[in-house]
Amino acid sequence: MRFLIRTWTRQSGENVSQDRTLESQRLRIGRGTDQDIELPDLRIALAHAELVRSGKNAMLVTRPGASMLVNGAVTREHKLRGGDVVLIGRYQLTILPGTGDIDLQIDVEEKVSARDEKSQRQTRLGMTLGEVLWTRRRVAWLLFVPVLLLSFALPAWLRFHHTPPPVPAQADYQPPRPPTGLAAAIPTDHLWVPGQSSSAHAYFQNDCAKCHKAAFERVPNEACLSCHKDTKAHASDARWLRLDDFAKARCEDCHHEHKGDLALVMRDSAQCTACHAQPQQRFPDLRLQAAADFSQHHPVFTPKVARYDSVTRTFAWIEASPEQAMTLHSDTNLKYPHDKHLDPKGIKSPTGKQVLGCPSCHEPDSSGVSFKPIDMQKHCAECHRLDFDPDDPDRSVPHGQPAQVVGVIRDYYARAALAGGVKKPGAPPIVQLRRKPGEQLTPPQARAALEWADQQSAIVIDEVFDKRVCGYCHSVTRTGDPALPWSVAPVMLAQHRLDHASFSHQAHRTEKCESCHAARKSTLSTDVLLPEITRCRDCHGDPGTVSRIPSTCIECHGYHISKDHLMGMASKPAGPPALAEHPP
Repeated sequence: MRFLIRTWTRQSGENVSQDRTLESQRLRIGRGTDQDIELPDLRIALAHAELVRSGKNAMLVTRPGASMLVNGAVTREHKLRGGDVVLIGRYQLTILPGTGDIDLQIDVEEKVSARDEKSQRQTRLGMTLGEVLWTRRRVAWLLFVPVLLLSFALPAWLRFHHTPPPVPAQADYQPPRPPTGLAAAIPTDHLWVPGQSSSAHAYFQNDCAKCHKAAFERVPNEACLSCHKDTKAHASDARWLRLDDFAKARCEDCHHEHKGDLALVMRDSAQCTACHAQPQQRFPDLRLQAAADFSQHHPVFTPKVARYDSVTRTFAWIEASPEQAMTLHSDTNLKYPHDKHLDPKGIKSPTGKQVLGCPSCHEPDSSGVSFKPIDMQKHCAECHRLDFDPDDPDRSVPHGQPAQVVGVIRDYYARAALAGGVKKPGAPPIVQLRRKPGEQLTPPQARAALEWADQQSAIVIDEVFDKRVCGYCHSVTRTGDPALPWSVAPVMLAQHRLDHASFSHQAHRTEKCESCHAARKSTLSTDVLLPEITRCRDCHGDPGTVSRIPSTCIECHGYHISKDHLMGMASKPAGPPALAEHPP
């Protein structure tokens, strides 16, 4: 049997269809990627149903344990007729009679998106406080009364009912003793604060019990971790954590509260270099590079760079070794020479010479740490046009969707062939002849026109992908699949990342881009334009220096291991790089 499978999707508020034909005696339907009609819904089995021939008709049969809804009735098998509507999970399959050499047409449409379905489910499961207890207003009044008594009325009475004793002379003054017993539980406005709270803890500075679990005892680590529960240890290796430096350490050893903001975080680099100056002596089993200071004894930058696997069409991060730091490269699957785009004489464009600079493409993001993603329409389309027919330069293909590119080209020439009036050399007369209004082609004429459209589409598709449009910037390969003859490799726009250091471009905005990044000399998109550490040393020095900016270790390195510092990917989680622009 020959099937026409028409898949409908929603794009930019409009329904867009994609057709494909399949000739088979058995049509498989399910969630698995090996199915002829793939329906990605967890409620659908990997192999859910099959469409098989039954005499002159087609029979839709589900696998054991699966079911479907056909024309509003639940069934496990159904002999299909034109107009039947089959519901499987979120998807609707509409059966239509075939035309020409098509035996059966199946329209596939997702009726409810996964996001809408989740929103509807959350709405159904929602429950108000009044359904399980009291209304919020009643609970609010119930809590308001004791809060008013304990937090306002009682402290105010204790404060203003008794006349405060005269302040004794400074020589005779003895600090009041803390209340004991029941008096210690009575709320008063007397605060036992030894100094100014840090701004980070100022919002609960009146709630002493938040940190001080017992009066006049040191704050336990558990009190800090009750709020900072996601703060990890300095080292993830268990061999480190057994050392007394970490096993017996207290949060207050480094974080001193009630001494203002300056003392809350210890910034002395000596705390770091005490271990990292000669790590082999204290941690012989761990491969750590020595870092005694920044100006002379600091390892070179070893970022993680992307590597592309053409078999799985995925990227992975690998960490460069110190020996590789001078010859770094990162896979991007892009053909982008910085030197040509930054030519001071300008580059050719449809509107004339254009002189580009780094800000032409790299715009700072809201965080100031990195930059907004490169956008084809915004940054590239002015010069790199996506038109495909010289006779119709305003018609272009969509960017980033190879299947849609093929569909647009084929639809364009099929329509042109059937409409007539094509002036291309070598086109058959039936294609060149302009149609009269309402004129219909005979079946032989239509076949001849569409044969030319298929031939012209194949030529233009090869030209667009391999030579003039896609292949000009992207890595493309021929697939051998007539439906999608070319494949565009996914793109990795973030070239590298520093997992154990942070960097802010906003803090360096007074510097020119070229002062750190040698982009004008870069001829390959695989070049990693990370500056060497010597460039950083031009401005940054060790604490106490007067000739450079004094910089401590924690200005670039955090003490606690948390999320990795991804330069250029500051808002994304660590892990395999995400594909950019072109999905497989």
